[in-house]
Amino acid sequence: MKILSSIDIAHMIAEMHLKNENLNVCAGKGESEKVVVKKGLKIRHKPTGLVYTLIKVLLSPDCSDAKVLCQRPGKKLLIHSDEFKDYERQ
Repeated sequence: MKILSSIDIAHMIAEMHLKNENLNVCAGKGESEKVVVKKGLKIRHKPTGLVYTLIKVLLSPDCSDAKVLCQRPGKKLLIHSDEFKDYERQ
């Protein structure tokens, strides 16, 4: 059994932080494609750290054009699919 040093643990934490999940509205392909986010999901804007609550998912029938309507106290925000890379699940 390996004994972990504080440096080993710090590396593990940093690695886990880098593997945070990005925001994806749909999963699967073709007929098996499903919406995988729902109202109430908390998402975080990576650059600013601001947290938003998902209100509604707006998407085309084939999930090719997705938008999510989110809010935080005093502000509502419509996020387009090309901006999803800037957000992650909280």
